[in-house]
Amino acid sequence: MLVFLNLTAPPLLLLLLPAALVGNYTLPAPPLSDVAAFTTAGEPLPTWVLNNTLYVLQNGAPAVAVYVPRYENSSGVYTVTVKADKVVVQASPGVMIEDFAPLPTNVVVNKTGLYLYFTGEVRVKYYFFSIITIKPPPTPTATQTTTTTTAPPSPTPPPTSTQPSTSAPTGTSPPGTTTTTTPAPAAGVDMWPVVGLAVAAAVAAGVYFLFKRRPSGGDCGELTDVDRAVLQALANMGGSAERTQLQNALGVPKTTLHRHLHKLAKYGYVRLVQEGGKQRVELLRKC
Repeated sequence: MLVFLNLTAPPLLLLLLPAALVGNYTLPAPPLSDVAAFTTAGEPLPTWVLNNTLYVLQNGAPAVAVYVPRYENSSGVYTVTVKADKVVVQASPGVMIEDFAPLPTNVVVNKTGLYLYFTGEVRVKYYFFSIITIKPPPTPTATQTTTTTTAPPSPTPPPTSTQPSTSAPTGTSPPGTTTTTTPAPAAGVDMWPVVGLAVAAAVAAGVYFLFKRRPSGGDCGELTDVDRAVLQALANMGGSAERTQLQNALGVPKTTLHRHLHKLAKYGYVRLVQEGGKQRVELLRKC
């Protein structure tokens, strides 16, 4: 069984299950949420969790299981411990890994993020950061440049030199400012595209993370009708309800509610609280 630890808020565990009639797997970390399983085509499968053991009715085909493991959150720093034969930790853009143990057997970096490969028990601490674009200072004006370039010539021109200067074209500048080629702005023009490219790359990484991991703006544009129905049902129930009560109120399958609750929790709309053998859903913000 291959385990993927996705460093989100909250963290998510994805288990790649081999083909079996009835899968019997020891969970790599204690679950904080229900465990949902699906076929490779995305169809839900029946699951049971007894004594940290996952049972999946796979009908002889491979499957994928997903759930939220137990984790610690201290001042925005998340700590997760996972134990499996093969563990892949994925840190998307916008995630900073503060510490991990042991050392990974392999490290891969691409446009989707950072991937660390481990064996055995893994402990990871991470947090999220934002990319802020710093506006570059304004380029110096032509008048400022001419005053600096005309500072070195100290001797005043003889009286005869004033006559040619009056006949020079576009003679609005004083006699000492005839050399107005302004090389300093040219250097600035060559340097700022490099700075602009670096800033654009940083902004692109931030935008990639924001649009991939968060809904677009406060208008709930990426929420589906089921997501909105879950939020409305929680609001009607006083902002807090047990998962089973919420499922009965909505009349949706257990696996469907599971997917939408974890999506809403990841986007910061709800919070999933484990209370003994039950789970409570708390409304954090409305759509």
